[in-house]
Amino acid sequence: MKIISWSDYACPFAYIGFKRLLKARPPGDESSESNQVAWRAYELHPEIPAGGLERPRGKHGFLKALASEDGLTLRASDRVWTSRPSLLAAEVARAHGKHAEIHERFFSAAWEEGLDLGRSDVLRTLISDVGLDPVTVLNEMTEQRYLDAIVDALEEAMMLGITGTPSYLLNGAVLRGVQEVEALL
Repeated sequence: MKIISWSDYACPFAYIGFKRLLKARPPGDESSESNQVAWRAYELHPEIPAGGLERPRGKHGFLKALASEDGLTLRASDRVWTSRPSLLAAEVARAHGKHAEIHERFFSAAWEEGLDLGRSDVLRTLISDVGLDPVTVLNEMTEQRYLDAIVDALEEAMMLGITGTPSYLLNGAVLRGVQEVEALL
């Protein structure tokens, strides 16, 4: 069975969904870019400026409780950052055969380490962490084909009625939001 999963690194619910989807993989399926799961970009907030915005202070009890069900403690950056640079870098990494590695690294950096993935210095470090040359990746991110891949993934999602992350397509059925591992199985 093939699962298509739409996510945005800036979405804590997508991170929780990512972790649950990893738990639902068949035994021995160590690659998140396997025949089982196809990851797609979904830029939730293209309106966020390049420098990001101050993160609103508020109560996030439900989110923290949801994360704790999976043993996760979410740490968010002080800013709400634009996710487009990280989504573009992930598409470049896909072209270099490193999408699975960077996908997991970006999520953990954003939600376990509280890093701002909208910053090029942060991206350089994370890109290097997965064995890619940051200069090459940052240069290739300007190529139209990578932006086209993000737009195509968003259009595909919208045609299916998907309006947020995480969302999944399994056997022709769309599942929206964080799902229990059992539902993904």
